[in-house]
Amino acid sequence: MRHGQLRESTIMFSLARKVKWYLDLSRSAETWPRFAEILQAFSVQTRFEPIAFDSVLSRTTNYSGNGEPVSDLNTNAPYRLYDFPDKKGKIQEGRISFINRQKPYLILSLHLNPAGKGHPGGMAAVLSPGYRTFETLRRITLQKKPRSAFFALKGWQKGWLGSDPGFDKVDSALADAWVYFHGFRSNKGATAPMMDKNRGIRQNFFTWRYADPPGWEVTARGYPPGPYALKYEDWKPEGKFWEREQSKAEKWRREDGPVGFGGDNHYAADELMRYIQYGVRLQVPSRRNSDSVHPLIDPFISAYTLPIYSNAIVAFLEVGHLNRSLDREIIIGQEDAVARSLAVGVYSLFSGLKLKKGYGTIKPRGKKLDFHKYEKLPEGNYFQIVTD
Repeated sequence: MRHGQLRESTIMFSLARKVKWYLDLSRSAETWPRFAEILQAFSVQTRFEPIAFDSVLSRTTNYSGNGEPVSDLNTNAPYRLYDFPDKKGKIQEGRISFINRQKPYLILSLHLNPAGKGHPGGMAAVLSPGYRTFETLRRITLQKKPRSAFFALKGWQKGWLGSDPGFDKVDSALADAWVYFHGFRSNKGATAPMMDKNRGIRQNFFTWRYADPPGWEVTARGYPPGPYALKYEDWKPEGKFWEREQSKAEKWRREDGPVGFGGDNHYAADELMRYIQYGVRLQVPSRRNSDSVHPLIDPFISAYTLPIYSNAIVAFLEVGHLNRSLDREIIIGQEDAVARSLAVGVYSLFSGLKLKKGYGTIKPRGKKLDFHKYEKLPEGNYFQIVTD
């Protein structure tokens, strides 16, 4: 996203580094009191559970500083999501493989959106549903459920992203479902795959334990019945990835959860945006009027890569719209207040926090997430087993 000379990549990188700087204050006995002072500014508590956050940035530069000219095909190589071949054909690790190798409990992904004509701006979570919701969409395709079943999906119908001209929300959701299942978007009405809209078998684009066995691509070229089938009636959820998708851990992450839908991913994203809303008003007196910070808007929903292909809780945030002045005033003009608020929100997700009264109607809940249930699964700690 660009607006004049402003670039999303530069603005979000600056914000992410500040969030990390504040979280790093938690890592030693010498700097913990400074972190506790920040918590104290938000909270009525006098004591705080010490937590040492080990935070890692998924990139350390912007593309303009990586030494490659903008015209070079490898300019964006360090920032690609998927594993990719370099100039010599050797497979290099993409950012999601890098992230999964860190075995994180929480991923914070920061973005700025463009706002279309008439759109006021605001903050939104970015969500991908779980297998249960996609399976409903598959059954609609097979005419085992009516198209109206889409509108009964709890919360998911509200913000489904449409990207194909002439597609309504149901068409867009069905097309996304088939990208999720076998890589090809479906046509309008979901009667057949669009062969020119192949997104690939995405579980095999990463270095992690859920990739299909070597040689999968040879089998996939024939589109046999099973997980690579092009015929919708022949598709079956077979293999380690599809076992994972139907697990209770993925239902926790992506389906119901404290917000009602979107699982723990939605709660984490919603809570952190609420911390921005609350924290900016708390720290910046001139922002305490009701219309001085744009509100939260409905989530953006699609088969997005990051929320699906990682085991961590994913707080994927569109923290504003770069081409809206009020959003720029908050995200750029109050960057330090936003960074502090996000750092406090991260702490709250792990420990909980009792907040001071006032400072707007959009307030965080202050309740911690149950990370421990993911640690106690029969197969092991879900966050740790993402890579072998």
